[in-house]
Amino acid sequence: MLVSAETSFADTITCKNGSVVVGTITEIDGGIVSVKNDVDNAGETKIKQSEIVSISTDSPLFGRTPDGKTLKGKSVPAAGAPGTIVVADETGAQTRVAVADISNSWLLDGKSPEQREAEKYDYHWSYEAGASLLGHTGNSESVSGGVNVSATLKNEDNALLLYAKYNYGKAKDSSTGEWVKSADNFHTGFDFSSQFYAPWFWYARSDNGFDRVQNIKFFDVSAAGFGWNIIKEDDWNFSLRGGLSYRYESYEDYMDTIDGAVPSDMNTTGLEFGLHHDYSWDWGKIVTDITYTPGFDDFTGNYFIVHETYAEMNLKTIDNLYFRVGVRNEYRSETTANEHLDTTYYAQLVFSWK
Repeated sequence: MLVSAETSFADTITCKNGSVVVGTITEIDGGIVSVKNDVDNAGETKIKQSEIVSISTDSPLFGRTPDGKTLKGKSVPAAGAPGTIVVADETGAQTRVAVADISNSWLLDGKSPEQREAEKYDYHWSYEAGASLLGHTGNSESVSGGVNVSATLKNEDNALLLYAKYNYGKAKDSSTGEWVKSADNFHTGFDFSSQFYAPWFWYARSDNGFDRVQNIKFFDVSAAGFGWNIIKEDDWNFSLRGGLSYRYESYEDYMDTIDGAVPSDMNTTGLEFGLHHDYSWDWGKIVTDITYTPGFDDFTGNYFIVHETYAEMNLKTIDNLYFRVGVRNEYRSETTANEHLDTTYYAQLVFSWK
């Protein structure tokens, strides 16, 4: 009885080898039938269309035949005709069609193949703005804040990110009691990528700004190259990329000197290697980016590493508002500052819109 109750409210697919798959048919495309498991949320099962004997659906679907005719309705196996189904529309009219002749199928609230193909070339903008304010008291005292804005233009194969962000902070010196600057940096730039032959893409990016704690009056890190989308799904992305880079850093000549001499500006070309990973759930997502940029003039001695990881959670009480916590590390092997590693922890509210 329990098995009967479960299967009576689901789609059923019978295969040539006698196996039966129960769930919800989400799509038929490219000779593959996708079935979602409704019982234990185990994901989707992919079945070759050529291996199917019959299809019985609990809810109406759209279907497309090779002659371009679109069918809409529930389907049941055709009596005495293996490999054939009968599709009945809302008026009761029936159409017999071979399973192998269904070129496409999609849910009533889903998108047709034409709509999905059009979206590949349909660019759309999305925006976000965030702000943070953090303080700490006790054995040490500090206060910091930051703002960031970004705009993204993308379609299925191309993406352009424009951004700007500023961070400022002060910390109290426990020995002198004076407040000293702990963060004062500004970043602006772009990141463009274009998939030219899946899963391969090319990219170009540039990051510019200043960092007064690191004694950098102006910096520029630009790079271009190729990448590989190892995973590219709606809720999961993992990619690697690499190419040529250019780094320039202009140092404040009135800041601390190295060995009694004013450091010369950095101007070097090199390589770049990057990693990006993000995974989304209903409640939010986790994102990680790592970039390693070594210079040709001193491959192992002159390099720049940037790492950032953050978790973002939906605030369901307010639409489009998110709470983000993360950490960003910047390591310069050669620097005029006392510390090579600059670490920023942040918690911010982010508002996004389209």
